[in-house]
Amino acid sequence: MKKFLTAVMTLLLTGLIGMFGFLVLYHDRLGLAWDDPFTGFLQNALEASVSREPDGSAGGTPDTENSDKNASSVLQDAASASANYPVFHRTAGLDSLTDSGSRVLYQGLLKSAYAIAQKANKDGYYPADEATVKHAELSEKQIRAAVLALRCDNPQIFWLSNQYSYTCQAGNTSVQLYGYLPPSKCSELVKKLNAEVASVIAGIPKGLSELDRELCLFRAIAKRCTYDNAAVTDQTRLAAHEVTGALVDGTAVCEGYARAMQLLASYCGLDCRTVSGEGNGEPHMWNIISIDGNWYHLDPTWGDSDLLNYHYFNVSDSIIRADHSISENILLLKGEKVKDEDDSSADYNLPLPACTSMKANYFRARGIPVSGFTSENNKKAAAAVAAAAKSKSRTVEFYIDEKLNYEDTVAQMIGAPKYQLFHYIQTANRSLKAGSRINEDKIQYVQADKCRGLTVILEYH
Repeated sequence: MKKFLTAVMTLLLTGLIGMFGFLVLYHDRLGLAWDDPFTGFLQNALEASVSREPDGSAGGTPDTENSDKNASSVLQDAASASANYPVFHRTAGLDSLTDSGSRVLYQGLLKSAYAIAQKANKDGYYPADEATVKHAELSEKQIRAAVLALRCDNPQIFWLSNQYSYTCQAGNTSVQLYGYLPPSKCSELVKKLNAEVASVIAGIPKGLSELDRELCLFRAIAKRCTYDNAAVTDQTRLAAHEVTGALVDGTAVCEGYARAMQLLASYCGLDCRTVSGEGNGEPHMWNIISIDGNWYHLDPTWGDSDLLNYHYFNVSDSIIRADHSISENILLLKGEKVKDEDDSSADYNLPLPACTSMKANYFRARGIPVSGFTSENNKKAAAAVAAAAKSKSRTVEFYIDEKLNYEDTVAQMIGAPKYQLFHYIQTANRSLKAGSRINEDKIQYVQADKCRGLTVILEYH
């Protein structure tokens, strides 16, 4: 009787283990998710059991046993942290991945991205180690989302191309990334990048508000970088699309500007992310940034014109959409195909927070306020213009109060007969020394009507 009961218990236990394994392997097809109480329990139980296997492998974990013996490790190093501000750790991309398979793949890709082949393949790229997720055949959408999340969180991994390949076999998924530089060159540039980042961060004074830290970084990037027009059509100028283009080479396109802003912001304790889309109908990338708890759009590329401008410095969704379009959220796409009709790669975003505030918009927060033309208001405006002239500022910005009609107020500032701006400059010049006086005959202005701003360009004599 005892032998019979033992046999029955063994059969029941075997059946339960088999059922658990079936549910774990095929939970997606059954419509189950790991955040369900039941499947969560199964996952924990399975992980506890497989963690004791001799080879250390487990379902849903990256495989690190297939490393290419010809691969070399890229230097895993970071710039020295600021003594004045905490480092913000960028995990928004990873946090947005809702399924365990994509999250496991992300972790595997993060590791394999630093193991790059020493020799290029026939296409001129340097393969990274494969990242394998066992016991899970991920969809194209899941893989693309994981790769996108990795890129969004890690601007410091600048050597990766947009190319990747994947295979799904025997219930496993393997993904391979490709670098456009050999590992030795990557490590050399890591050192240079860290030195440039440290240099910028060292120049950020202690005790600044989040907005003032952002301003310092915005100006530092514009000072160090110029737009690389050649890279728009020359597909070989890959560095221009990366943080090294902006901070090491000093030339970049929009992606380089945006990734540089994101990386530097994290060293100043700021949560800054990249946004893919279009600007005036052309492919474009810019940033969103959190300042004092509110999210804003920031376009460092469009701010770096012949003169630094603030027309896209901390604006809302409604304002940015006037001439920018934001690419779709990849996680909300229906179906699994995540490429254009011609099978080329398409740009997507991961979930983005809403940007509804204008509180930290540059014109509102730092512009000279114009709330009317009383004697007292005119005196304050003239003093603010004089202060800008003493520092030889090339521009001075005004903010037109919402209570006023924007067009009528601008017309009164710059047109006859009252010409308030001319009055401000004349008053300011009386208090300025020779060499710092504003040339009253060479005054230009640019309207930023959506921000209720007015930028005045100054020349001196």
